[in-house]
Amino acid sequence: MIFLLPLSFLSGVCGRLGGAEGYNKLWRRLGCSIILVLSIALCFGHVSSCWFAYLLTLLLTWGALSTYWDRVFGYDNLFFSGLMVGVAAVPLMFISPVFVWLVPVRAVILAITWHLLNMRLPDRVLLWRRDVAEEFLRYTVSL
Repeated sequence: MIFLLPLSFLSGVCGRLGGAEGYNKLWRRLGCSIILVLSIALCFGHVSSCWFAYLLTLLLTWGALSTYWDRVFGYDNLFFSGLMVGVAAVPLMFISPVFVWLVPVRAVILAITWHLLNMRLPDRVLLWRRDVAEEFLRYTVSL
């Protein structure tokens, strides 16, 4: 499980790069999605017969990372966005009974964490501006 720390850090970097000016959004969408699926396979063991669940989770996560739902709510709703990133892992619930409770718990934790990061971070976090810290932390905890 020690590999989760560098993978979480890498997910945070990919998430931040996807939001940084001059970088392609694929860093966030594809990078974070691949890192999530890789982490799940490493933590719980890869079930090759369930490749479709991994692929569907990757695609749904990609889609969830593509929007902050501002077209629906009229503003960037980070609570709902975090919830949808968590819900994107629903296909994993067909792989193992542990995911039946893990996926909803993760979805709620992501919703609350993303919302709190958006609402409660100070203007500066160490040497980072608020937006840089928020994006990095948001995608670090998304693993």
